[in-house]
This record gives sequence, C-alpha cells and structure tokens, in this order.
Amino acid sequence: MIKFFRKIRQNMLSEGKTGKYFKYAIGEIILVVIGILIALQINNWNENRKANTLEKSYYCLLLDDLKQDKQQVDVLKTLVKERISYSNQMISVIQQDQSDATKFGENLRYAIRLAANSFQPNDATYEDIKSSGNLSIIKDKKIVKALNTYFKTTDGYTKAIITNFELDFDRLSNFENFISLGLFNANDEFYKNKIFTEDIRQQLKEDLPQFIPKDIKPRLYGTALSIGLNNRRRLELLNLIESEVDNMLRLLNQKCTNQ
Repeated sequence: MIKFFRKIRQNMLSEGKTGKYFKYAIGEIILVVIGILIALQINNWNENRKANTLEKSYYCLLLDDLKQDKQQVDVLKTLVKERISYSNQMISVIQQDQSDATKFGENLRYAIRLAANSFQPNDATYEDIKSSGNLSIIKDKKIVKALNTYFKTTDGYTKAIITNFELDFDRLSNFENFISLGLFNANDEFYKNKIFTEDIRQQLKEDLPQFIPKDIKPRLYGTALSIGLNNRRRLELLNLIESEVDNMLRLLNQKCTNQ
C-alpha cells in the first residue's frame, strides 16, 4: 500500500503536477491521522472492555467471599446458641443448695467449647485488588468505602468477642483447684479411653468431689453468670456482624448481576 501511494506521488512530480501533489500529500496525511485515531479508539475500547470485565469479576469474587462470611456467621451462631443452652444449665446447677460437681463441670466445658473461635472476614480478594494496584478499576467508590467500613466494623466486633472470652478464661484460670469445679469426670466419654487410662479413671472416681465446696460457690457462681452473659453478648455481636455481611451481600450481588 505504501509503495502504491509512493508511486502515485512520483508520477505527479514527474508530470509537473505540483499542486495536485501537495493536495494529495495532505489528503494522505489526513488519512493516516484518521487511521491512527481509529486505531487508538479501538485500542481504548478494548482496554475499557477488559477493565469492565475485570471490574465485574472483582465484584463477583468479592461476593463469593461475602457468601463464605455468611456461612461462617451461621456456624458461629449455631455454636454460641448451644453454649448459651449449656450456660443456662450450668447456672441452674450452681444455684442449687448442693451443686453436683460433675454436672456443673460437663456444662461448663460445653459452655466454653470452641469459645476461642471467632469471626474472621474473608478479605482475600480485596487484599489482592489493593496489592495488585487495581483498586482504581472499582469505579463505584461507594463500594470501596463500604468494604473499608465493613472490615473495620467487623474487626471491632470480633475484638469485643475475643476480649470477653479472655475475661472468662482469666476468671477460670484463677481457680486454684480445678478438681473442685468438677471439670474432670472420669466417666465422661470425652475422657474415657482417650486421655485417662483405666487405673487413673478409677482413682479419679474416688478423688472427685460429689458436690462443689460451699466456700468457692459464690465466686464460681459469678464466673458462671459472666460466661452466660458473655455468650449472650457474643450472639448479639454475631447478629451485628451478620447485618454487616447482609448489607455487603446486597450491594455486591447487584453489582455482580448488573455489570
């Protein structure tokens, strides 16, 4: 094509058609400029299309992360509801005149079961977006702001949950004699054939008290109430976390679907 245009220009010059040559040269330049502009427009269109595709994929990946957060909250809520039930049973035992140490210990163990587990938001996609420098691809800045608020808010709720757990753990750790709490039940399936040998279990049956000593009951009563209250508070905090998750799910579901 270039050789073709060059030949035309040479013919014009050789025939003395200088005026036509300049007009043709200007027209050729204009065609080249138009061609460049069209190529740039096509390139920009392709880049925008790629960016839009990547933006939608990010919205959908973020949505998948939030769905995992929702499942995590459901599991944690189920666990804490079970702990609340055992907390009530534990308090009921300690309120009796003669508190059965074994029953109290069993309920206490389940009232704090997996209490160290707390909500951890899935931020894998968001951290990948930030670390790769692609945060500008998210055009809806309300989404970015909402995500920052989400992670900050849920982190605050999680810290409150962990703080309450540590308080209960510290209270239990301050008891000098765990045997008096009835935590060790030789006949419990949790221990049977897993931790204690037969001879140890037989000795435990003789050593374990049948009832919680009266001198530690008031202090233990306060600890039991604290565990029950903190389990209830944990459920409230998990409900707040779930509300944050649901809000983000609605925002991202709309973005993932409509983009």
